[in-house]
Amino acid sequence: MKRTIVFLLCMIGIIITFGQNRTQNLLQEIKCTPPQFTGIDKAVPILVERKFPAIEQYLIDHITYPEEDLRYYNQGTEVVSFFITPVGNLTDIKIINSVSNGIDRAIIEALEATNGMWKPGYNDDKPAAMEKEISIIFKIGDFAGNNFTKMAKHLYADGSRALLKNSNPKKALRSFDNAMVYIPNDKALLVLRGLTRFELGNKEGALKDWTRVKTLGGIESQDYLDNFNSLKGYAELRNFIAN
Repeated sequence: MKRTIVFLLCMIGIIITFGQNRTQNLLQEIKCTPPQFTGIDKAVPILVERKFPAIEQYLIDHITYPEEDLRYYNQGTEVVSFFITPVGNLTDIKIINSVSNGIDRAIIEALEATNGMWKPGYNDDKPAAMEKEISIIFKIGDFAGNNFTKMAKHLYADGSRALLKNSNPKKALRSFDNAMVYIPNDKALLVLRGLTRFELGNKEGALKDWTRVKTLGGIESQDYLDNFNSLKGYAELRNFIAN
């Protein structure tokens, strides 16, 4: 069954680095080296440079698509973050975007099995705790009609129409939530879902989406936000993105 399923995985990179000296007197730039998956238990003593296996390939080999999700055709993009400690342990796994509970469990189990198989990240020559994030695409088959971007764009258009033209934020939110299953790192989608949540009185949810936008690099054009100046959260969104 595993061979008939497409897994596409990509490392997004380091988001947060701990242990850096952030005082104003810091004159020399700190050299940051990200943690590295080794595939070897108790890998911390490995000091020599060598070619290590990719965490992507490890997950492909160790994740089995849950049978229930195959039966109900659950597919989409999971986003997972975790920390690598200074001694090479993996901890604090967090599901940022979920496709299903079954897929969540499959990812968590596979990642937990890599505990101790990591070479820690370094700030200069000192090991430091660092956070990594992985996006994992779960797709059943690979055919022309199974295009996540195309499906998400259709849902985005439906949600935009419901929110901006028909003043129906509840319907809009359903469309945006469904689109997020496919392309959770799309900043335009996160901005608009945040505004929809704000319209429905969920300010906490709105700020969560907008924080994610900033984590992904922010909005390239502030003029884009002016398209939503009629919505309740517009002023707060502009202020949040600017600061």
